[in-house]
Amino acid sequence: MTTDLLPPPSVKREVVVHAEGRGAAALLEAQEMVPAHLLDGGEIVILAIKPSAWFVLLAASRWILTGLGLAILANTKFVPHASQWWLWQLGFWIAGLRIGWAMLEWVSRLYVLTNRRVMRLRGVFNVELFECALDRIQNTYITLSVGERITRTGSISFQTAGGPTALASWLTIARPLETHEKLREAIHKATRRNGNGL
Repeated sequence: MTTDLLPPPSVKREVVVHAEGRGAAALLEAQEMVPAHLLDGGEIVILAIKPSAWFVLLAASRWILTGLGLAILANTKFVPHASQWWLWQLGFWIAGLRIGWAMLEWVSRLYVLTNRRVMRLRGVFNVELFECALDRIQNTYITLSVGERITRTGSISFQTAGGPTALASWLTIARPLETHEKLREAIHKATRRNGNGL
């Protein structure tokens, strides 16, 4: 299933991609970011981004804190000396494995905005593709968790008409306000083009 989402090597298009840590948008070939067979004829990629690198630490934060807690507990008088090494090892592996899994999640995620729809690719073993036409999106909103506020990242969620909850979210992205503005502009253009309002 994952091989079906890999881009053919012959396709060459250009797409603006946020380069995390560079402070400016970088031009990369779409074959490196957006699988070409996911795009319809005449569909233009406006934005293709990955979550911020902070995604890894934020996704694993609870497990990192658990690991640190076990390490601290190992140095207290409540733990027998013979068990301290085991608690250290347990804390290390809990934190380390969760960070490793979060890195795999980060690598497998891609958020795409085209002139027709939004897409979200994710999944380490089983790839999941979410897509929604721009003119079906009724609401978008930004959420900023405590960790995201500290790291200056944020998440954008999408909701269609009649939908009680968000259908999907772009989690922990850099420059969420700027990205949200581009998204709202694309939705406005698609809605006006399809005659669904202003």
